[in-house]
Amino acid sequence: MKIFLIGYMCSGKTTLGKQIAQKLNVPFIDLDKTIEQLSGKNISNIFDNEGEDHFRKTEKTALAGLIKSQPHFVMATGGGTPCFSNNMDIMKKNGLVIYLNVGVRELVRRNLAAPESRPLLRGLNELEMHAYINDHLASRLPYYKKANLTLKENDLDLDKITQDIRLMTHSR
Repeated sequence: MKIFLIGYMCSGKTTLGKQIAQKLNVPFIDLDKTIEQLSGKNISNIFDNEGEDHFRKTEKTALAGLIKSQPHFVMATGGGTPCFSNNMDIMKKNGLVIYLNVGVRELVRRNLAAPESRPLLRGLNELEMHAYINDHLASRLPYYKKANLTLKENDLDLDKITQDIRLMTHSR
């Protein structure tokens, strides 16, 4: 059982991912944290010093390595992970992809709380962030919508989610 959580920055992938992993009794993996451990640099550093292209190549390699080396997990991916290379196809081929669909207003609220940790949002005020997230999310939606399951921000009943995951993974 491999579960991939996708969604925009601050959509709750890590928080929900840890809860689902605990409930299903499988390891939790944060893809961005794994990249930081492997590279010895934080994500902001990689973006600033080596660029997004380098980050995306590193991300693809880390994703493929984890899929190959780990038999079961719940993984919180980065917000852009499904939108680059053929990562979405790879994730769907190897497991169940769940999209956390959170509205723009809520994403802005959450991202305003920690903008320094988000390289793409650094230095934006609330109005600029709202416009950026709205446009950026619209460009990512075609990828996010390819998920096997979509959860809205108010559909977070953990028992129901894990029941749905069990049903979907056993029917594959």
